[in-house]
Amino acid sequence: MYTASLLAILASTAMSVGLYFMKREAERLPALGGGWRFAAWSAFVRDRWWLRGLALQITGFALYLAALRAAPLSIVHTAMDGGIALFVLLAVIGLGERMRAVEWLGVSAIVAGLVALGVSLSTGATGQPLGHGFVTFSLVLATLAGVALIADRTVPRAIGLSVASGLALGLGSVYAKALAGAPSFATVESAYVLLTLAANLVGFVLQQASFQAGRAVVVMPLSSVVSNFVPIIGGIIVFDESLPAHGTAAILRPLAFALAIGGVALLAGFGEPASASAVQVEDVRSR
Repeated sequence: MYTASLLAILASTAMSVGLYFMKREAERLPALGGGWRFAAWSAFVRDRWWLRGLALQITGFALYLAALRAAPLSIVHTAMDGGIALFVLLAVIGLGERMRAVEWLGVSAIVAGLVALGVSLSTGATGQPLGHGFVTFSLVLATLAGVALIADRTVPRAIGLSVASGLALGLGSVYAKALAGAPSFATVESAYVLLTLAANLVGFVLQQASFQAGRAVVVMPLSSVVSNFVPIIGGIIVFDESLPAHGTAAILRPLAFALAIGGVALLAGFGEPASASAVQVEDVRSR
């Protein structure tokens, strides 16, 4: 158990430091224009520190999978959620980002909500192994991502991009769960391999665009909380799972939702918008 906890802490640290490097370099690299200026990506893949950040992300994910094999999901996720706090500290210290009291409150609520969510998780499998209604669920999330981008009228749409990236990454987790329940990759369920890769790729692209569009202390917690809660909602809708009815988990799960929603509302509603100078820099980099 101690080994698994250590692996989870190492995984969280590696992924947080990797994201920090990627965020730091993204601010210096050509503008992605919402993530789909493919010519700009050539500069990213040639940037050594950005690639090191990507390598740390991959290493962290491998450590996360190793931790899951040795400890309950609740313990691993609780340890992983501390990575958000580490990332925020790195952004404040390393990137010089300043946070107002309302933003500290929002980030604290999100971290507390994710920790409560982690503690409430269990390893017991419930519901149908392959699920149902994937098309409808996917279309709803895609629509919500579009609404998030449209509703964010502050150029260059940092809030909308971070929420959209979280929705895509969360959808990737739902597909991955279906993939884990597939009886064989040789069957039609192997399509979930492509869906998982596609959703994570879209989420990754949008996340990098959000790193260029807004401050790390705002966009990363927003993306993380959305990507963590989408699989929970997907489990209820797609896999017929139910919320905990008894014990500590029955209290912590609703509390986790309340804290996360409150934190998201604070960051999205009161988080400091992009300054005029930041918008001007974005315009120059896009040329």
